[in-house]
Amino acid sequence: MKHEIKIDVQKCIGCSQCIKDCPEQNIKLVQNKAQVQSQDCMKCGHCVAICLQNAVTMTGFDQEPIQCDRKEMDPKELLYTIQTNRSVRQFQKKEIPKDVLHDLLEAARYMPTARNMRDVELILLQKEQEQAEEIAVCLFRKLLKGLNLFSKRYREFLIDDHFFFKKAPLVVVVVGKDKTNAVLAASAMALMAKAHGLGVLYSGFFTLATHISIKLKQMLKLPKGKKVQATLVIGYPSIKYARGVQREALHVQSR
Repeated sequence: MKHEIKIDVQKCIGCSQCIKDCPEQNIKLVQNKAQVQSQDCMKCGHCVAICLQNAVTMTGFDQEPIQCDRKEMDPKELLYTIQTNRSVRQFQKKEIPKDVLHDLLEAARYMPTARNMRDVELILLQKEQEQAEEIAVCLFRKLLKGLNLFSKRYREFLIDDHFFFKKAPLVVVVVGKDKTNAVLAASAMALMAKAHGLGVLYSGFFTLATHISIKLKQMLKLPKGKKVQATLVIGYPSIKYARGVQREALHVQSR
C-alpha cells in the first residue's frame, strides 16, 4: 500500500525537531512550517514519531501510531533474561495460544530494517511442518553418509525423525533479502517468546537445508530475491534449566 507523509500546518509550530531527526534530510522549514520535499523517501516514520504536536502523519496504515507513554523496561530484568537464556530442544505437547502468537508476530513486525526495506516475511510451519522436516531429514542423512567417509566423529551421530524441530508446536521460517533485517526480527521474536515462558531453538541446520534442497524451496514458495535467513523452533519447554553458563570475557577495544 502506498504511503504519503502529510503535515498539518495548523498544528505545526516550526520547532524543527522533524527536520533534525529525518535521516534523509527530506523536510525543510518554509515560512516557519515544516514541509516535506519529496514523497520518494524511505518512509521510516521518524517525523511522525518525534512530533509532539501530532502535526505529521503517514497515510496508508490500518492503525494509529502507538503512543510512547509507558515506563521503559527494567534493564536488570532484561539482562537476567539474556544471561539465563538457553536453546531449548525438549518441548511439551502444548499448543501456543493465538494471543501469544500475535505478540510474537508483532515483535517481528516492529523491528527496524535497513533503509526501512520491510523485506522480512514469516512462514509459519504448522500443517506442513512434518513434511518439511521429513525432506530435511532425508537430505541430512545423505550428507551424513558422505561425512562418515572423512571423519570418525560423525559415525555415531544420529539424525532421528525429529532432528530439526524436536516435536515443537511451531516453527517460524524467517525470510528476507537482507540477513541483518531477518536476524533482528528473529531476535525480537525470541525475546518475546521468552517473556511468554516459551523456549526457542535457532535451527541453523534447517536454514542450511533450505539453501540446498530444491524440494524445500518449492514447498516454501520463497518470494523472488529472498531466502531463508533464520529458523525458529518454538514451544513450551518440558525441562527447566537450573542455572546459566559461564562465558569467556568479551573482547572489547576502545580506540
